[in-house]
Amino acid sequence: MRLVFGWNHFKIRSFDPFELGLTQKKVNDFTIEVRQSYFHLFWIPFFGLGKKWAIRKNDQLYELPAAYKDTIRQRDDFNMPTPWYTYAGPMLVALVGLCYVVNSKYSYWERHRDFRNEYITIAADNGRKFQKPSPDDYYILAAADGTEKYAHITRLDKRHIQLSYINDPAIRADRPMQMADLFVTYANQLTTITIGRGDSSRLICREYEKRHLFAGMPLNNEDGKTYRIERIIRMDGPIFKDDGYASYYADGGYSFSMNIENEGLPATITSIESVEGDIVWSGDDLPLRAQPDGRIALLGKGNYNKSYKAKITCTDGQGRQLQYIMEGRRMHNTFRKIEL
Repeated sequence: MRLVFGWNHFKIRSFDPFELGLTQKKVNDFTIEVRQSYFHLFWIPFFGLGKKWAIRKNDQLYELPAAYKDTIRQRDDFNMPTPWYTYAGPMLVALVGLCYVVNSKYSYWERHRDFRNEYITIAADNGRKFQKPSPDDYYILAAADGTEKYAHITRLDKRHIQLSYINDPAIRADRPMQMADLFVTYANQLTTITIGRGDSSRLICREYEKRHLFAGMPLNNEDGKTYRIERIIRMDGPIFKDDGYASYYADGGYSFSMNIENEGLPATITSIESVEGDIVWSGDDLPLRAQPDGRIALLGKGNYNKSYKAKITCTDGQGRQLQYIMEGRRMHNTFRKIEL
């Protein structure tokens, strides 16, 4: 990119010579101008370089005679202030910088809001599942230092939950199905602990701002750490999530395709219908097979920039009917299973 800079000047004010006391004639064929010199970058004024007086005659500028200059210097009432727009460049840079800071702060606030809302939603879901546990539940337990352990419910009664957990913090799983498979691989190396069903307040932190100060509960006396429930994953059907990929088509409307992913058990999507919003969901490709760790493209038409809600109905391998609520805006979605 070529860097364009230089010096220029513009008129601040124009005077009649008689007004300045430079001539006794009331009608003259020239005017006196005071002009602001400035430095510019890409033709944008950045700072002033002083003022100068000039004669304008026949639309041409001429140097002011020395006698005229001496007369004007003696007149304090003709000292012209530097116009603010002489510094348009620094002001523009400051404005761009301010917009950047405000946008960064707003983006940070949006991320913080989204993280907080997601955390509160997950904590509420953890609380519901803890109060009504299932043998299909897998726990992700987190310590204050970021250490994680995976646990699985192996026994239930009215007052207690027995968890079997993998006691090796180096073992990691990226997806729920991988975590479930770990309990088969390490079936002979599991550690068991029993907790009370009334211990949710000791295991689940519902306040986002207190999550780093939440004490949790010790699992054993081996590592001296305490753990809280980070997530309870119920492996009783598909687990849908936003894949992060979507596209739209310029066909005079809002036709789009959005991908969702199944991180749980296999199922077949049999219908998708609108609950809120003006999106019409396409059923042309139904039924759709939702394989574990597989992606499914949902097609629709309507204004996806507004909030929308849809109900997804599917059947699992045992022929059970399962339903999920998908909520989204701008093709970013969250999913919640409907308890039938």
